[in-house]
Amino acid sequence: MNELQRLKELLLKKELEDFDELKKQIEKLEFESNSSEHIKQKISPVVTTAIKDNIKSSRDDVVDSLYPIIGNMLTKYVTRTFEDMINSINNQIRNRFSFKAISRKIRAKAKGVSETELLIKESTKAYIKTLFLIDKNSGVVLTTLENKNSNITEPEMVASMLTAIRSFVNDWVEKNDENKELNTIDYGGSKIVIESSTSCYLAAIVDGVVTKDVYRKLDESLALVVSKYGSKIREFDGNLANLPIDKINEILLPLMNYEEYIEEHKSIHPIIYIVPLSILSAIGYFIYLYIIDTNLEKKANDILYKNPELTIYRLEVSVKNRDIFINGVVPNTFYKDIAFNSLKELPNVNKLENNIQVIDYINNPKDIYDKITYLRMALNQKDGNKIGYIYDYPNLKVTGSVISKNEKKYVESQFSLVEGLEKLEFDIKIVPPQISDVIHFDLNSSEILPNQEYKLINIISLLHKLDDDLVLEVYGFRDHTGSIERNEILVNQRALNVMRYLKLKGNVSQKLVNLGRNEIPEGIEEDYQEQGRRVIFKWKE
Repeated sequence: MNELQRLKELLLKKELEDFDELKKQIEKLEFESNSSEHIKQKISPVVTTAIKDNIKSSRDDVVDSLYPIIGNMLTKYVTRTFEDMINSINNQIRNRFSFKAISRKIRAKAKGVSETELLIKESTKAYIKTLFLIDKNSGVVLTTLENKNSNITEPEMVASMLTAIRSFVNDWVEKNDENKELNTIDYGGSKIVIESSTSCYLAAIVDGVVTKDVYRKLDESLALVVSKYGSKIREFDGNLANLPIDKINEILLPLMNYEEYIEEHKSIHPIIYIVPLSILSAIGYFIYLYIIDTNLEKKANDILYKNPELTIYRLEVSVKNRDIFINGVVPNTFYKDIAFNSLKELPNVNKLENNIQVIDYINNPKDIYDKITYLRMALNQKDGNKIGYIYDYPNLKVTGSVISKNEKKYVESQFSLVEGLEKLEFDIKIVPPQISDVIHFDLNSSEILPNQEYKLINIISLLHKLDDDLVLEVYGFRDHTGSIERNEILVNQRALNVMRYLKLKGNVSQKLVNLGRNEIPEGIEEDYQEQGRRVIFKWKE
């Protein structure tokens, strides 16, 4: 380096550095101006901010601008969706007598939802119409599977169209070195769902609502194909004979049965209606015959029961196909003829068969009934007896109450003498009668008055009829006069004198208990003092 050059660097060092920096910035600007990606990075934030500000400041103008485009698009899509759903529902309603419709009713009841809700849910299900497996490099259709309700005349053309659309869109949305692939295309009322791999992609034409489950099924099937035959697909040279198409189809075929799909309306053969109608008619006919037989049987039994000459006999009528059968037992042919003549005028009767048996014995139901009635009347003549019965020939149940154990044994022995009974039951209770007699005393006296002794004699007579294990409580009371101490002595003495009389003169066997009370009986007025000086009797519970 010569002296001049060194001098130049010393003098112009800073200017040279600024010149080099300026040169670098110009080169950077030239590069950025020629880079579309850099321009997008710089412009996108500005454009996004400008659009947001414009929406905030002029929302109505933006809506008016977008409405013709978005509104028409939404209207067309919603209209087409509802048309498809309504056609599906109408088709299922027309087939409401099919096995599928009956199954839907049962499932709706089991799930606790309405049939309408289940019908709408089924109408919005997705079903796969067509499947394409397409080579990713060449765009050649490797295999095509179609549903029976779908018919694609030129699958190669459709595959080429899908490949072209997908490649164009994927190139257009390429951003930040990340490839976002197109996986759904709206086509009329259907959707084309695309699942991609490194060697091929699977395209499905789907009707209905495409859910995550649909994507998952497609992805799983494609992954299985690639894992088994991905290497052969990558080596594909245009000759389909080199690929195991049948085995690939076996993997993809279950997708065609995925979810229930809405079948095209088919005319229903009249036999579908004839068979259930025939069954219903047969059931209705048997129900009709059953109702007629039941009504006829009820009417015949009512006639026999209301006939006073036949009431006590156990006659029953059974009806089968309007044939009447009379069953039972009577003591002679006279009653058998009465039963037959009572029913022979019934209308709508094919045959009347009299199966009544005549058994000539003394103890017929009427005789037994008369004996029981007479015996009950005789036993109830005794004081304290309240006998009843339930008679259902040949069974008898005796009920009621008596005053003692001995009387109970006597009643049971008398009913046991009745002949002709198959079953005899007793439900008789022992209830001693209440003693209503009241023993009165003079003022300041505990002596038993002569005019009161007849009451004690009646009580003694009653106690002799009753059981020895009973306990009789004796209560003594006072009037309004005298001191409490004096009345205490009188009350107890009156009760003891009555007890002594019953034991010594009456020789009663029951236990007597003194419960003398130094009290005035309820309801006794001062003008009737003698009513308070008394002794009464109660059975111990």
